[in-house]
Amino acid sequence: MALVVGKYMAIGSFSKKTVDIDLDDESVVDEQIKFVGEKFGKIVNKLEQFTADKTPHLYREVMSVEVEGFDDDFLCSVFDCLVSRGSEAKAFLAKSTKQRKFWLQKASQG
Repeated sequence: MALVVGKYMAIGSFSKKTVDIDLDDESVVDEQIKFVGEKFGKIVNKLEQFTADKTPHLYREVMSVEVEGFDDDFLCSVFDCLVSRGSEAKAFLAKSTKQRKFWLQKASQG
């Protein structure tokens, strides 16, 4: 059930004000379209960044950690493990080099 009084409409526990839009002024419409287009462009950019494949970056970062006693085979298996566990990969990338080395030493022990 809806109650309409003038430019106000109430539906259930919500209410909103309706607004008349004058579509005769093309410059206003063009500005609105431009504004909406810019907002959509920003959203698309953020989605592309969010969904970008970060696997090559993760590989470079894992392999760049030079810790005595770790060979390429061990670092590759660490990389494979991190790829399969997205949240751990994000945590690894967020850590400093010192923290990454400590994490790798713990991983090698157990």
